[in-house]
Amino acid sequence: MSKATILIADDQPLIRDGLAAILGMEENYTVVAKTGDGLATIEQVKLHRPQLVLMDIHMPKLDGLEATKQIKSEFPETKVLILTTFEDDEYIWDAMRHGASGFLVKGVETAKMLSTIQDCLNGRINYPFSVQLRLAQALHASEEHKESLKEISASADSDQQYDAKLKGLSIQERNIIRSLLHGKSNQAIASELFLTTGTVKNYLSTIYKKLNVSSRSQAVAFLHKHDL
Repeated sequence: MSKATILIADDQPLIRDGLAAILGMEENYTVVAKTGDGLATIEQVKLHRPQLVLMDIHMPKLDGLEATKQIKSEFPETKVLILTTFEDDEYIWDAMRHGASGFLVKGVETAKMLSTIQDCLNGRINYPFSVQLRLAQALHASEEHKESLKEISASADSDQQYDAKLKGLSIQERNIIRSLLHGKSNQAIASELFLTTGTVKNYLSTIYKKLNVSSRSQAVAFLHKHDL
């Protein structure tokens, strides 16, 4: 099976090299280039035609948002996964408009990073939970998306208890919920998150208690009802 090709674009050599080292240990991925500015990133995309670009937002010569716009315009089949920090969240809506497939918060756990990368390669749009909350705020400032804001606000007003339950979930529990909604088995979830099946079962028991349900099917129905 051929490896997925990835380009890493970040102006910090430590982050570039760290990501390359992690991906280099995975049999499914190969890093074809590392760049430190937006212009070099575009040139390397033209040269290597990677399947995925890990794109930092703040880079010299050309920022990651404009680089994403140009790459998606010329190479729409190339996926772009934005590397961001919490203070970068105000740029997320622009990245979405330019075609970014998702967002990866710097400092996230390795297992989460790898699963997010695979989601993007598989065509899934992936937004971290923290980003979703800030995205709602960004929609509020956008005239073009006022209707979307009304839906988000109405859902939030009518589901305060649901929001409280979500806030009680840990990052790993949210990872497991996402896999649960994709219909994955305990064994598949364990493999994806580098856990044992016993650990996954323990996590599921805790999740059921926090959501006030008693089974897998009830949990999935609950989450679908609230459009997670």
